[in-house]
Amino acid sequence: MSDLDLFVAVAHELADIARKLARIAFVEGAAFQSKSDGSPVTEVDQAIEWAMRDIIVEKFPEHGILGEEYGNSDLDGEFVWVIDPIDGTKCFATGLPTFGSLISLCQNNTPVIGIIELPVAEQRCVGVVGQPTTFNDKPVQCRSRATLKECVMSLSGPEFYKEHAPRQGFERLWPESEWNVYGGGCVSYASLARGFVDLCLDGANLSPYDFCAYVPVINGAGGLISDWQGDSLGLHAGPATRAKGVLASGDSRIHDQALRIIAE
Repeated sequence: MSDLDLFVAVAHELADIARKLARIAFVEGAAFQSKSDGSPVTEVDQAIEWAMRDIIVEKFPEHGILGEEYGNSDLDGEFVWVIDPIDGTKCFATGLPTFGSLISLCQNNTPVIGIIELPVAEQRCVGVVGQPTTFNDKPVQCRSRATLKECVMSLSGPEFYKEHAPRQGFERLWPESEWNVYGGGCVSYASLARGFVDLCLDGANLSPYDFCAYVPVINGAGGLISDWQGDSLGLHAGPATRAKGVLASGDSRIHDQALRIIAE
């Protein structure tokens, strides 16, 4: 087994833990508290991340970890695991199944493994550098679209563009597509990789654990993913780095069109 195969196997182990704990808590219901930045957190977020960290430290004590709930360690190393135990905590805490867990491994700041785990649906989208993206172990592919007018676009709700991202870019882009869906979060990126959604747009001020897992997934499905300036996404300098918006597309033609509209 190569190192990459071993890393992928452990990433699946982390996703299995997330699925088990999240499904149990989703059925039972989970109360949430607000963190200092106003975002919600549940005990399940913390329990899943803690369990993931235990596995990573046991298997790869030399690897770094960047997580949403328990801080970061050894971010200057060659390999850093980036984990978001519950992406979409608001949905999870209010009984909506549109949440997931995001797991990524970065090598020299570049995401080389990404998993979008959707516990309630028992679905898993996996991207590995140099390999086709899979959805429940079957290869998937983004679909081609020549113009934005042909596209289905997934966007964050308008409230996510108030402070940190140019609201003008959001307001210029959303009318250009055939039709839109809102608030899909990580589920939308899995749908883009499967060819059901054509673009995904998220506002700025996102941390690496919000987007690193998407990079291998979208790239391996033949799509593109960048910030709003067209620059690549990754771990970069560490937790202080914020993405300047996230744009993912299934076709380079519509990606370029969207970037031009955002920048106008």
